[in-house]
Amino acid sequence: MRFLILKVVPLPVVFAVLTLTLLELQDALANPTFSNAINAGTVSIPVLNECSGLVASRNNADVLWVHNDSGDAPRLFALNTQGQLLGTYTLTGATHTDYEDIGYGPGPVTNVQYLYVGDIGDNGENRSNVRVYQIPEPAVYARQFTNPATASLLGVRGITLTYPDGARNAEALFVDPWTGDLFIATKQSSVSRIYRAPKSQLDTNNNFALTFVRQINFNIASAADISPRGTEIILRQEDFARLWTRAPGQTVGDALAGTPATIPVVGTPTEPNGEAVGFDSIGNGYYTLSESGSSQPLNYFARSSFDGPRALQPLIPAGSIWKYLADGTDQGTAWCGPGFDDSGWSNGVARFGYGNGDEQTVIGFGPNANNKFVTTYFRTEFELHNAPCLENLTMKLLVDDGAAVFLNGVLVVSCNLTTNAGFATFAAAQTATLEDTWFEFAVNPNLLVNGNNTLAVEIHQATANSSDLRFDLQVAAAQSLQSQFTSVAMSGGKQLQLSLCGPSSSNLTIQASQNLTNWSSLGSVTITNGTAVFVDTSITNQSRRFYRARR
Repeated sequence: MRFLILKVVPLPVVFAVLTLTLLELQDALANPTFSNAINAGTVSIPVLNECSGLVASRNNADVLWVHNDSGDAPRLFALNTQGQLLGTYTLTGATHTDYEDIGYGPGPVTNVQYLYVGDIGDNGENRSNVRVYQIPEPAVYARQFTNPATASLLGVRGITLTYPDGARNAEALFVDPWTGDLFIATKQSSVSRIYRAPKSQLDTNNNFALTFVRQINFNIASAADISPRGTEIILRQEDFARLWTRAPGQTVGDALAGTPATIPVVGTPTEPNGEAVGFDSIGNGYYTLSESGSSQPLNYFARSSFDGPRALQPLIPAGSIWKYLADGTDQGTAWCGPGFDDSGWSNGVARFGYGNGDEQTVIGFGPNANNKFVTTYFRTEFELHNAPCLENLTMKLLVDDGAAVFLNGVLVVSCNLTTNAGFATFAAAQTATLEDTWFEFAVNPNLLVNGNNTLAVEIHQATANSSDLRFDLQVAAAQSLQSQFTSVAMSGGKQLQLSLCGPSSSNLTIQASQNLTNWSSLGSVTITNGTAVFVDTSITNQSRRFYRARR
């Protein structure tokens, strides 16, 4: 039996804060199941007429990356999760022989996520080698559907791969989020051969041989993906798909040696020549898409079992409103803490900056283009009611050149900038190929408080005559698997208010006792949006009273 206990003593109580854990355990990975297809939208983009690969962004909310099969220019398309076009992105310096699949995962820069485009198709099995393009994922915004972007991708790197046992045709690849290794599954009758490109080679070598991993029983593999948690692997062909579960610490090769589950992959209407499959951004379900024509349903298969990942709670989404000061004055130290008076600052919507042409809010840099302001200040606030129940706090920063980020007055991130940098301190120059990508940082969630929280950021230029500046920031956290009492307050009318937080949709029975032996049920409460309040109207002037919440 799982429960938490709160002791209230003596009475009357004005206010007390206690944090006690409910022993809620995450469901072990078992036998994941998925519902039949939901039509999430229709992809009606004339130039996207043979969609072969699909992967969900984990940095840009509700963004899918797709591409055409052979015969197209070297480009990617960003869609929203309703199938609307957000942008067309050219792979600078790349060629397009036969793009077949796209993956997502870590790369050479620690805090950055990369797209991996597989030019791996070889129907005649006569290519002496194939290529994979590694690209820092750019920032994409939901608002772009009203005016889709057209841009060239920065940092495109071609990697030539050779099979150790002769040419192979392949249409499926994925990148292991645990190791950063890339895997290719060949397209053959009855079987698929699995090959690996280790991260150590991908990050440093532009031309190397793949390693054979194993052969599995799978007929005509046309697409693959691995979940963001790295615990589930999908292979599909037009009419069916299989899912392998992966235990903690298990290699991909050993996971694929296991017995897969059959999962649905054919939507309604049907998906002729369906080739694309990709988990959603957290791995709670997956999308599929046909390559037959320019007007096809985007199908989504939601998880129906209770073994899925926790959804993230966005605290500050990308493209939020911030206050900013860009007048060249030194704000000292008080500006970054709660309670600072920023009423005289300007307001704007991210992304901020100048010199790139893609800013939502253009900021000033002073009267002299050759002697621009070194530092620009930004502030925003967000309110929480379930701070003790948040964990895995993550910040994602878009910056050119350097930044210092403060949460409730505490420095939590220094990017391309020395710690405790002064007002006039120049940042290290941002690598040009990373100026349009998100840098991810883990932050201590204990810095969050119930009520108002303050985020403050100072952006520093690398040189006084720098041509451009960029800034945006997003913050998210996961709900803890534990439920907690967060506070208890007594009113003059002897009504005790118990505040709780925990996983949404948790139903808790509240019980009371004077001696921890005899318990009486007072009622129940359901946690909604991470919080709940239970009011005890039966309390009397006893010397002590214990409460517990049971599942």
